[in-house]
Formats: sequence, C-alpha cells, structure tokens
Amino acid sequence: MKTRLTPLLVFAFAVAAQCSQAQEIDQDKLLRMRDSLDNLLVINPTASAILVKKHELELYSFNTFLTSTQFNDKNGSNANLAGKQLLFNSLFQVNYGLSRDRRVNLGVDVTFRAYRYDIDKSSKVLSLFQDNPGNSTAVSYVGPRIRFQPFRRIRNFTYQSYVWLPVGPKETQVALGSSKVNWGNTFFFYKYFTDKLGFFSQLNFALAFPSANSESEAKTEFYLPISVSLSYVVTRKDLLFGTLSYSWTNIDVSKITEGADSDFAQYGVGYQHIFSKRFFANASYTGTLMARNYGKWSGANVCLRYVF
Repeated sequence: MKTRLTPLLVFAFAVAAQCSQAQEIDQDKLLRMRDSLDNLLVINPTASAILVKKHELELYSFNTFLTSTQFNDKNGSNANLAGKQLLFNSLFQVNYGLSRDRRVNLGVDVTFRAYRYDIDKSSKVLSLFQDNPGNSTAVSYVGPRIRFQPFRRIRNFTYQSYVWLPVGPKETQVALGSSKVNWGNTFFFYKYFTDKLGFFSQLNFALAFPSANSESEAKTEFYLPISVSLSYVVTRKDLLFGTLSYSWTNIDVSKITEGADSDFAQYGVGYQHIFSKRFFANASYTGTLMARNYGKWSGANVCLRYVF
C-alpha cells in the first residue's frame, strides 16, 4: 500500500508545483497587460489615475486655458456679462512609487493660477501673461497627496486623498479665489470593454475650509465634480476620447440640503499620443453645456506625463 501511495504523492506534488508556477506566470502576464493598458488610460483633468512602480517617479502636468463671455444666473439665464473672463490654471504633480505591487504612491501637488476680467471681449487668453493692470497670477496651492488601490484584486479602481494649502500674499489669494485650505478625495475606475473601446470614470468630493487669509464671513465650501469618459484606441500610440462632466458647489456646506449654489455641465473631446511607455501627451477642447450661477467657460487643455 505504501509503495502505491508514493508515486501518487509525487504526482500530486508535481501538479501542485506546476499550478503554483502557472499562477505566478498568470500574475506576471496580468501585470504586463495592465502596464500596457495604463499607457492608454484617458487622463482626467484633476489628476493622473496611473500608479507607478516602486522607486519610479512620475511627473504630471495638466494646463488649461479658458475664456468666458457669458455668466448665467441661478436660473441658468444669461446675466449679460459686460466683459470677458480669462483663466489659466496649471496643475503639476510629482508622484513616487512606494510599494512593489504598485498599490501605493505618495506625491506633491503644485497649482498655478492666472485670472483676468477684461471689458474688451476680443481679449485673448495670452494677455494674462502680459504686464496688464488687473492681472492676478501666482502659485495658488501646494500640498501632499496619497494615491493607492484599496482592493488588491481590483486593479482598475484607485482612490486618492490630497490637501492643498493656499500660498502667496493675502490680496492675491482673495483675487484668485484660493484663500481656503482644500481637502479632496477622488475615486477612479476604468474598464476596457474591447481592445479598442475603454471607459473611465471619476468621482471627487472636496471641502474648502476658511484660513487666516479668507474673508471674515467665509464658510466651508463643498464641491462634487463627476466625470465619465469614453476612449477609442486608433493605433497602439493614438487614442481619441470624449468626456462629460458635472459639478455641484455649495458655498456653505451646512446648507447643502437646500440645493447647489452653482452647478454646471461640460463636455470635452481630445486626442492622446503615446511617445513611449514613459511619456505621453494629450490635448483637448472643453465647452459648457449648461451653467447656473456660473460662467460658460470654453477653451483648450494640454496634459503631459513622464515617468523616470
């Protein structure tokens, strides 16, 4: 009996070893597939949703150039804005990989903002960078951010939390609307239905707390932006995408049950080119579908990402 059992045990051990090896191979294959998909992800303006490997360093920059010649009242009707609003906003992120399995990244955000209200409706957004009276430009926020995957088996779901601290002189912070401490939380989810068609979604909720430089009557604000995107892979290096987003704002979080103080819906269309596994860039156009107590902004966006 003992003689018969020995070959069976050897066979069972060999099968188990083969299964274990196959499982490791499958995991490695999944990671390689995931790495290739990550290079095709649609990047949402708020942040990169791609986690980098341990000891890798990601540089990410999103820059938006927007103008608005119409401001809508709370009913969504044109409030007859006399001039033109001009805005440039730049988000720069540095992310560092902390975990071997690409589940935790630690980073720093820096934002730069420039704003101008011009009575001349033909004014161009580049006039923001000229020596014009009334221009307000400054580094507006600096702060830490952590980004991680809360579920080991759900690799296409990512969560991040960040704190933006206002910087610069008080008068500049007030002029740029950047005098409050921002605490934000973002959920990212993506899925490729085929090798050509992908889906990307983002839900963010943020609170803006008054600081020492805020106006005396300032309250804690609440923001809830939501966006969804569809991407189409034209070639291995070229991607087209379209985005729909909706944003809700309350200037006093204690009155959130009374409805939004302002909200708007926007659309975007864009193109992304993958130069290498470490570098890609995309460009997009953004327009406003509806706005209440908010400007009808439109303009161009440019995004760059590089990994060391």
